[in-house]
Amino acid sequence: MKAFAVTLLTATLAFAAHPPAYGPQIYCRDTNTSIYADVCTPSIAVEQVPVERNVKNVQDNEYCYEQVRTVCEETSRSVDREICTYTYEQKPETLSATTTQVTYETKSETMKVTTCSAATPAYGHYAPAKPEEHQYCREEYQTQSYSVPLVDTPLEVPVELSVPEPKKICVTKAIQINEVVCNDIKERKCFNVAITVDAVETVEQSEVKLGEPDCNTVTLTLPTQACSKPGYHY
Repeated sequence: MKAFAVTLLTATLAFAAHPPAYGPQIYCRDTNTSIYADVCTPSIAVEQVPVERNVKNVQDNEYCYEQVRTVCEETSRSVDREICTYTYEQKPETLSATTTQVTYETKSETMKVTTCSAATPAYGHYAPAKPEEHQYCREEYQTQSYSVPLVDTPLEVPVELSVPEPKKICVTKAIQINEVVCNDIKERKCFNVAITVDAVETVEQSEVKLGEPDCNTVTLTLPTQACSKPGYHY
């Protein structure tokens, strides 16, 4: 097609360069020229590519520990106990007591004593208008007797006394005793705890690339002219 277009253009230019002159005439007619060509368009291809990534995975981890519980229980039991008390009883005893014997001696003593008494008033013609009191005193001897205690030799005498004597009395009694008994109970307990673990995960990653071209054959129709020279016959 390119060769045809160049030839046609050359013939046209040659014809136009020369002035008209008498010569053979060229006869042209319109035609269509068909050519076949491949038309290609680019295609897009999606490709899955494996890619490794660092991730954190959550896992269950069992955690166990020992639990200690104190359990107390109240118990009651009977215990025999000896209970003793003391009482006091009167115990008669004869003891020897030492005393001092006291005797009395009678003594007398003569003393001079002044004794006064009121005088007897006078009555009659010679009596005073206002009688006055007169005392008449005289001295006399009086003998006074008295007792004087005398302490002789100590004297021992028996004395009856009551002395308190302690007496122990014991009895056996059943006594209820309440006790609280405590024991430690150990028990293993476990439960799950979430932990993170480093891991590598492979994922498919889509990548877009240019694929093979998509080509189709098409027919191209171009308008052309066919020219020819008439032949001369002698």
